[in-house]
Amino acid sequence: MLKINFNKSNTQLYILLLAYLSVFVYCILSEPIYSHDTYSYLRAMPYRQLGYVIFLKTYSAIFGSFFDTAVVITHTIFSLAAVHFFFYKTSKLFQLNLYLKIPYIVILLLPFFPPLSIANNICSEGLSYGLYLIYITIGLDILFNAKQKSLKRYVIVYLALVFMRSQFIFSTLIFAGTYFLIYRKSIITRGHLIRVMLFCGVMLVASLTERTYHKLKDGFFKPTPLGFTSASTAPIYVSDTTDYNLIENEHYRQILKISYDTLNKKELFPKADYSAKASYKFFHDNLPKICNQTVRVQGFDYYYKRPTPKDWSANQIASYPFFETEEACKEFTKVLIIDNFQKWLKLYYSNINYGFQSPLILYFIVCLFFFSLIKSYKNANKDNISLFLFSSLILSNAMFIAFAVHSIQRYLFYNYGLLFLILIIIINLLKRERAA
Repeated sequence: MLKINFNKSNTQLYILLLAYLSVFVYCILSEPIYSHDTYSYLRAMPYRQLGYVIFLKTYSAIFGSFFDTAVVITHTIFSLAAVHFFFYKTSKLFQLNLYLKIPYIVILLLPFFPPLSIANNICSEGLSYGLYLIYITIGLDILFNAKQKSLKRYVIVYLALVFMRSQFIFSTLIFAGTYFLIYRKSIITRGHLIRVMLFCGVMLVASLTERTYHKLKDGFFKPTPLGFTSASTAPIYVSDTTDYNLIENEHYRQILKISYDTLNKKELFPKADYSAKASYKFFHDNLPKICNQTVRVQGFDYYYKRPTPKDWSANQIASYPFFETEEACKEFTKVLIIDNFQKWLKLYYSNINYGFQSPLILYFIVCLFFFSLIKSYKNANKDNISLFLFSSLILSNAMFIAFAVHSIQRYLFYNYGLLFLILIIIINLLKRERAA
């Protein structure tokens, strides 16, 4: 008679499988979620990253009218597999017991449910969440085990992640800095130098690939026209309506002037009696109206009316306004931040703070970053390095998002699992201190 050994290890695996199955069933039985972003990916708009555009167009071509169901299934399976990979590796690395594993896996599975619903929402988060977890796991393997075979996986996963969500493009520099911190005493050796160069050089590969994609599809060897169009929103919001005179380029100056007039009519500037908190809340709630429905629209309208060279293709003519508006907004961002630096900095700080929900959490992460940097320099052990790496990833993502757009959960949820690991590491460190 077949006997099943219900040991502790098997029990934990069965519980995990049951949790994954429950999430899978929930996602499959829930309807696919369409948003404005979904249609922009399906139309392969120039301001969308190439990764999810290619993924969604491929599924649409293969599965036809049932593509959305296929996408949800793929999102769910891939992201659950990534969650398990990350959960298994980090639980083992930090020696988590059962009582810690339960809340940990719950935190990692929360994005599958509302309000995020990453598997059902037909947007890049369905794949980028899983890619980010795999990326962190492989990065940890390189840092602590220096496995050569992990480098190839790191490059592939990093590129896939950045092509899905460009918000992580600078994260590889954090791994480069962390690797340098660990092996700084022997960094001049060939193997270590190659790894540091790879960590940094992969950014160039991502940038060139992105530009090549737009050259082939849109006719312009330029980066995706999205970042500065969004980033210009905050400096425009805090600037004076006469600041268009600071812009030297005639076309850019005209676009900004029209944008100011439109924003005034829509009453999308902060009121004079607003507190810093009220001013930010108004900005946070109305960013799509300020950026997408005003500044971007005015730029598009302006360049759609401009004559284009006769030898341009239809794709070049259609995508030209996107790239030119991005260039204009890049100039707005630079000039208006310099001229309104204090007001912009207050809004920027409020934006970062809002993402953490409490200034105490923000201050905690900032202090932890500097504390772990000093501790890692003195003793680059697993705990010190992990605290430095995780706090750096959390803080850098929050700062990048606050610069580029408003701090909403959709852009920040990726690091919730890292916050939990930080707490566990700190608790373990305190226990060792008391025991000593």
